[in-house]
Amino acid sequence: MKKTNDFEEFLNLLEKAVNKIADENNIPEKRPVNINININLYPVMAANPGDIFVQQEEMPVDILETKDKIHAVMPLPGMEMENITIICRGKSLEIMAVNSENTFREIIELPSKVNRTGIAATCKNGILEVVLNKPKNERKKLG
Repeated sequence: MKKTNDFEEFLNLLEKAVNKIADENNIPEKRPVNINININLYPVMAANPGDIFVQQEEMPVDILETKDKIHAVMPLPGMEMENITIICRGKSLEIMAVNSENTFREIIELPSKVNRTGIAATCKNGILEVVLNKPKNERKKLG
């Protein structure tokens, strides 16, 4: 009996799973099926892929709110802008960063809603600054 490698075993299991789904949903046998698989190997791979973005400690985040902008400033030692992903949804800001030595993920609750467009970010000397624009209806006098 021929020993299969892990990838061949994965493909066999995938084929069985697709056939089972097709059988359960009465999909004709000759119908084409397209399967897209993306495998991303990070430089630092945890034993459990769900643990990739678990950092050892929370990073301090400074939030500064002005009349028309919100600034978020935090340390990201060893990171460069090309290692950082920023996602903004409503009143939350998600920051993910991965390099060969560290992984980082933080979700920050913002004091008000912000525009998804016009986000400016810089990372210099391990300090990330994200500047977000408030929508006109969220701009108010502070103080």
